[in-house]
Amino acid sequence: MSLMDCTIFLLQVLLIDQYLLLFIRLSWPGRGFKTFIMSLSIDRIIMYAVMIPETIAVVVGGLRLRQLQAPLRYLWILVLFGFLTDLLSRMLILLNLGNLFLIVLYIPVEFGLLAAMYRHELKDSRTAKIIPFLTAGFAGYAFFEIITGKLQGFNREERFVEGFLILFFVLEYLYRVLKKLNIFHLEYAPMFWLSAGLIIYFPCDIIVFTFSEYIFSSYSTNFNLQLWDVHAILTMLLYVFYTLTLWIPQRN
Repeated sequence: MSLMDCTIFLLQVLLIDQYLLLFIRLSWPGRGFKTFIMSLSIDRIIMYAVMIPETIAVVVGGLRLRQLQAPLRYLWILVLFGFLTDLLSRMLILLNLGNLFLIVLYIPVEFGLLAAMYRHELKDSRTAKIIPFLTAGFAGYAFFEIITGKLQGFNREERFVEGFLILFFVLEYLYRVLKKLNIFHLEYAPMFWLSAGLIIYFPCDIIVFTFSEYIFSSYSTNFNLQLWDVHAILTMLLYVFYTLTLWIPQRN
């Protein structure tokens, strides 16, 4: 992707943002944009702030797309898909429509792309051989959810299994790196930064998804919202690691 292509993409994103601002102004007659911002809660501000690191990751990946090796191109596809999914999610919120079904569609795509990256890194291992079957299983499950009309919420079990498997791939990758000692400068190994981000994100994310329903039914709504604020902050941190992975030139 050339610099001109990235510039055009940014303009398109800004154009979408202008449509969102126009919608806000139409929805808030007689009030300025400043009034709208001041009326937002901390939860809403954090929710919209997630788009900032996502946008940066998409732009950085687009600028370096030609220099990226095949596995890292999967990561750029993932951050682009995540950005578009989040953008659609925010638009549905503004329209007072449900958006939880998006996570059912996002999880198999996220798992498939991350698994493809670790399959490349773990080549010739038993894990690499079963990854295509696991990916097909996730895709099949998502298709089953669609045809049975179960897209009104997210499946915690699916998220738990995804997180567990991704962490397994990450730990096996780190074990192989430490065992072989064939990377002399870890700071220049993009997959190391990706693994560091995932090993921070997924354990916490599993806890949020697993206990969110229990917390919602047993504690106040405020506490539940704070839990999802933590999830949003973790997502922002993950995209910082995604950006580093896409930005750092690979060296041995």
